[in-house]
Amino acid sequence: IRKYVAIVSLEQRQHYEDDFNAEYEEYWNLHSVIDKTAKKFRQFQEQWKSLTPGSEAYQVKKDKTMKTVLLHHSSV
Repeated sequence: IRKYVAIVSLEQRQHYEDDFNAEYEEYWNLHSVIDKTAKKFRQFQEQWKSLTPGSEAYQVKKDKTMKTVLLHHSSV
């Protein structure tokens, strides 16, 4: 766990606030990407529950899922 030094001045507080604000948009964008990816995986998981392992439908879904994952991974 990272420990932070106590803020002892308004200047130090402003510096921390400026650093936070400078990085916040990037954090939020990454959070959005992760959230969308997690949602896709939850959808895949729900769809897979209705398929029988080894069936043609299962294999088609597996192939499609892998293509989607690899495509997404290569674009990140």
